[in-house]
Amino acid sequence: MNLSFLRLRNFRNYSDLTCRFSSQGIHVLHGKNAQGKTNLIEAIYYLSHLRSFRTQNQAQMITHGQNFFHMDARIETMRRKEDLKVILMPEKKHLYRWNEPVKKYSDFIGILNAVLFCPDDLMLFQQSPKMRRRFIDMELIKLSRVYTFTLNRYQKLLRQRNAILKNDRFDPILLQTLTNQMIKDQVVILSQREQYLKELMEKTQKFYHFFSKEKEEIDAKYITFVPMDENLEDSIHQAYQKHEKRDRLTHQTQVGIHKDDIDFHMNGISIKDIASQGQKRSLVLSMKLALCQIIYEKQKEYPVLLLDDVFSELDVSRSRQLISILPESMQVFISSTDKLDRSLFQNKDVRYYEIIQGHCKEESR
Repeated sequence: MNLSFLRLRNFRNYSDLTCRFSSQGIHVLHGKNAQGKTNLIEAIYYLSHLRSFRTQNQAQMITHGQNFFHMDARIETMRRKEDLKVILMPEKKHLYRWNEPVKKYSDFIGILNAVLFCPDDLMLFQQSPKMRRRFIDMELIKLSRVYTFTLNRYQKLLRQRNAILKNDRFDPILLQTLTNQMIKDQVVILSQREQYLKELMEKTQKFYHFFSKEKEEIDAKYITFVPMDENLEDSIHQAYQKHEKRDRLTHQTQVGIHKDDIDFHMNGISIKDIASQGQKRSLVLSMKLALCQIIYEKQKEYPVLLLDDVFSELDVSRSRQLISILPESMQVFISSTDKLDRSLFQNKDVRYYEIIQGHCKEESR
């Protein structure tokens, strides 16, 4: 999978930008600070996820003084070529595939499958459980239509159940009907989350050994409100029965997958308690590479890999190790304040793009 064409209008500091990219190889976006390197990474990420990794207020991505931004992109896979378009206004988002309107976000997300590493990813271990759940959900949504549908339905049912609990005219039959469906949905969600996390960490351990001289053992535990065994559905049902009185008193659903967490471990100890910044960086990079491998095994092609400012805190040895394990057939975008010496990339195909004040210029090879 690759991004071959991108046009941005009124996106951040890009008033009108057109770029064409090679189907494979490493694309180095270099330039001084505040020139637009991360903005370009953000645009590619947005096409994949329909959200920014920098802000929850999407209107902030619109160029100051304008009332919309417009993205056009050409995505190429082994099977097809697709033209994508996004128009964002403060009050409305319009999506298009082949110039035909797309009504559901789920029909757009993941057409361009992009995996991102950015410096803020190191906060994954200190952030709230919500962020760690999102870390899993954002990738499973792109990998599994069943997961996407089930999670969306569960979230809708949860809102309805909470509304019933807040209603003075309590309807116990409707409450039980919603609860029964939520239980079935959570069996699907829990099973896929646990399986995905297990597979991710098995591959992460292998990649982590490329970066770690100490060979630490890496693992993660999925923390939920019921035992993950063959009696999963019965256990969830019992948990809801046990908490029904408390739910009615607090007017909120007290248990469910919307409160789950992930505890990452290094040598059996929680990472947030012992890991250095360097170890966290190596671990997050390893998880991103592991995710790329999972996507390749399931979809038979690599996602686009986005590395925002990845080399600023890596020594030369680890930088070379990272470059050496990047698959030849994967399209990679790297942002850097330095041009990065060509020798760092060994014999890999590398192209340089200089970013200056919202302009992108490919340099001659």
